[in-house]
Amino acid sequence: MPTRPLAAEKVQQVRELLAQGLTHDNINKITSVSTGVISRIRRDYPVGTELPRSQSAMAEAEFAAANVAAPEEKPIAEAVRKALSKGLKSMEDLANIADCSPKRITETLAEMRAKGVMLFEANGCWGIKEGIHIEPGFTEVLGKPGTHRFGVCGDQHLCNRHSRLDVLNAAYDYYEREGITTVYNTGNWIDGEARFNKTELITRPGMDAQLDYMIDKYPVRKGITTHYIAGDDHEGWYQQRECIEVGKYLQMRAEDQGRTDLKYLGYGECDVKLSVPGGGSSTLRVVHPGGGSSYAVSYATQKLVESYQGGEKPQAMFVGHYHKYEVGYPREVFVVQTGCMTDQSLFMRKLKLQAHVGFLEVAFEQDETGALTKCSHSWFPFYNRGLYENRF
Repeated sequence: MPTRPLAAEKVQQVRELLAQGLTHDNINKITSVSTGVISRIRRDYPVGTELPRSQSAMAEAEFAAANVAAPEEKPIAEAVRKALSKGLKSMEDLANIADCSPKRITETLAEMRAKGVMLFEANGCWGIKEGIHIEPGFTEVLGKPGTHRFGVCGDQHLCNRHSRLDVLNAAYDYYEREGITTVYNTGNWIDGEARFNKTELITRPGMDAQLDYMIDKYPVRKGITTHYIAGDDHEGWYQQRECIEVGKYLQMRAEDQGRTDLKYLGYGECDVKLSVPGGGSSTLRVVHPGGGSSYAVSYATQKLVESYQGGEKPQAMFVGHYHKYEVGYPREVFVVQTGCMTDQSLFMRKLKLQAHVGFLEVAFEQDETGALTKCSHSWFPFYNRGLYENRF
């Protein structure tokens, strides 16, 4: 359903705030214009262009609703999604259900996939993936023999009142000072929604609200790109319930709001190939596994490495999920657990789980064959929140 059109002066106010570099979330707080409409204004009426005369001549003139705001999903997309949720459908079936041409169905499916909806095709029919789907990513870093320096962090659990934004910002301040340009995030960047965490959430309900909070609060530092995976829990709960690839959707939503520093790697894990001239390489695996913590901090990651089949073992791993800092070398794999950026929640306290709060800098030495010949790291611990009050 179309929304009420905006007055031209309100549109101009949004454009001026965009020119000042404010985030969409902050502009929303100032103007009460939704972030979706702000994105539309930013795209269709960028700063530096003139508004149409009919709108700029009088402040009370209004944009047509279609030019400023649109519903998140068009009726055709809604009909297609509803039909696919009930089972596989052919293109002809979808065209008949949505009362449109097969060409329009093809365009709609492409738009839905671009928004992160987990579509698949089987024998000429389309469906939506449901449940848990581990879809590892793969990327490659081309370099030369020498040292790779990375910022490494994870388990921020943003939107939970126990999350430590002070630690997160301190990490990125350090990375910026040290000239580190690549940060790997091992997942659980938002807290998601479940029966046992709803009383600890500080945002309104819904996936979009939590993603917008992250886009607004997650640090932006000049020259730094954050490469992140999505965990199968917390943000992964949305993926399982909504059948939307949440990590991909986050990147798309961030880019719509002007952020290009957040890059999605994959769901559950991603292999990063560290390559040197001549064809040599080593594999760095960024992973957010599952299961609970063990009595010995190193045991869960040790068994994880031992479980890999022949030929699948990486040379190094950054591991999130357990909220622990630990470095090990099982089966000659450099394993670094990346700690967390959230204090102990009620759930963790009930299960007697400790939170290792902090962040990491990790450096690998790589020779001309691509082998990793050295791993060094620095862990920056943080303690209870009260220790840091009134210090900044």
